Amino acid sequence: MVALALTKRKTHSKCVLFALVGTANFAVAGDVQFTPKIDTTIYVYDTERNNGESVSNEAIVVLPSILTSYSAKRATASFVVDHTKVEQNNDIDEANKNYTELKYNSVLTLIESAMTLSFSGAQNYRVINSQQQFVGDKLLSPGDLTKYRNNSAGLNFSIPNPKYLGFTFQSSFSETKTDESLDDVSSGLDSDNLGVSARLYNGKYARNYNFNLSAQYNDSSRSNFGDFSSSNDSGRIGFVIANKLDWVIVGSSENYDVGEGTFSRRNNIDTTSYGAGIEWKPRGAQAISLTYNQLEEGDIETKFVGVNVNWAFSNRTALKFDYAKRFYGDAYNADFTYALKSLRSSLSYSEQVTTFGQLANSGNNFNGLFVCEFGSTDLVDCFQPDSLDYELQAGEEFRASTDLDSDISEEVIFTKVGRFNIGYDKRKLKASVNLSYSKTEYLESDRLQKTRSVGLNLSYALGRKTNISLTSNLSKRQFDELSDEDTNRTVSLDFKRDLSKKLQVNVGVRLLDRESDNASRDLTDKRLTLGLNYTF
Repeated sequence: MVALALTKRKTHSKCVLFALVGTANFAVAGDVQFTPKIDTTIYVYDTERNNGESVSNEAIVVLPSILTSYSAKRATASFVVDHTKVEQNNDIDEANKNYTELKYNSVLTLIESAMTLSFSGAQNYRVINSQQQFVGDKLLSPGDLTKYRNNSAGLNFSIPNPKYLGFTFQSSFSETKTDESLDDVSSGLDSDNLGVSARLYNGKYARNYNFNLSAQYNDSSRSNFGDFSSSNDSGRIGFVIANKLDWVIVGSSENYDVGEGTFSRRNNIDTTSYGAGIEWKPRGAQAISLTYNQLEEGDIETKFVGVNVNWAFSNRTALKFDYAKRFYGDAYNADFTYALKSLRSSLSYSEQVTTFGQLANSGNNFNGLFVCEFGSTDLVDCFQPDSLDYELQAGEEFRASTDLDSDISEEVIFTKVGRFNIGYDKRKLKASVNLSYSKTEYLESDRLQKTRSVGLNLSYALGRKTNISLTSNLSKRQFDELSDEDTNRTVSLDFKRDLSKKLQVNVGVRLLDRESDNASRDLTDKRLTLGLNYTF
């Protein structure tokens, strides 16, 4: 594994090339669809800053794009690319620029129900500093943006329908690059990330015993810091002692290596814990376990009672909850889903030590409440799937509840993220409500950031050819422990009308307001848009 981590940069390009060639040869017969579009939008906006600066400007944005999807029996692929050309009446901050963005995703089934090979990636523009999350865009503040590129490949294997022994294996490799970063604005971020995980568990015919053993390894090479690697091993073994009651033995180990670097706030975050207890399993996928554990952090030992809940109330409602202790004290993980025919909700909370490059491939910024056209950000292009285990088709993706909420930096970060999402889809109305909380501790520079936000998205069909949508967001961000929160408010209203089968007109207004304890950061932006969209 170490040798693989050292040589992955040299072999990745060749591996991807051979894999893509293999994919093309393996799945030649399939359905290919192309959807080219062109958007032309006129912007009239007025920006006021508390330092007395006021700017009124007009701009025209031309955005041609093409969505390509491929679907075959054993392979699916989606690819979208668009090119944005911005021309402003007054060229502020060199805003007359061209932006090429793309996104792709493909899955190839090598062994049916057992092994898949996947590729995904994106090129777009992101804010370097999360303080500019809502302000930095291609018109208002393009100087706060940097080009972001991410490409990844993954191989997944699992024993289908295991009888006595189950086994799953997942591996992934990704490259994450940006032109600029907070660490070094001249060279940007350049990170290679390797992830390997395996799980061994009992099959359905196991009697009087059960077990679940897992191991995970991650390695990141960083251009501005020393390499970072982590391993997480955990295990659980159970023996039946009575009807619906098991005696269980549990253990876990977390280890982190940052090369020659040290964490500024925490001296040691490696932990080992082990314990034993009982588990009650009344029926089916329902289990509650209580264990008495000992946590070891170097020479420090801590006793605690661990709780684990895996409870399916019905085929539409499920809860997973885990309580333990880690290097920072009490540790929680939770995942709750509730689904009706038209209304769905999810609640999740997670804690992890990671990096920006690893976070980009974790998948934690998605939920399954809405399925959308690949690359689309409009709720009108989305629908709620019929089941919780819906399998995406070519040209589809799950709607992102939040984007990456972190500075572009190669630092090791410790994140605590909680999200609550509600989705509604019935007849003419589609709606989503998203609440989130995140706390990010930058372990190598002793920085702490907190974010609280609530977002509302509404889409209503006034008629067969007319749609109106409302998007609003309120967030409070604290960027260090000594400063007050920044308050960001965004409200936009859009009206869309189909003039013909291929031509659509869009009219919209947007208000952005930012309040800060730093007067120079106060900003109000008012925007009016008029656009035409043509689908070839």
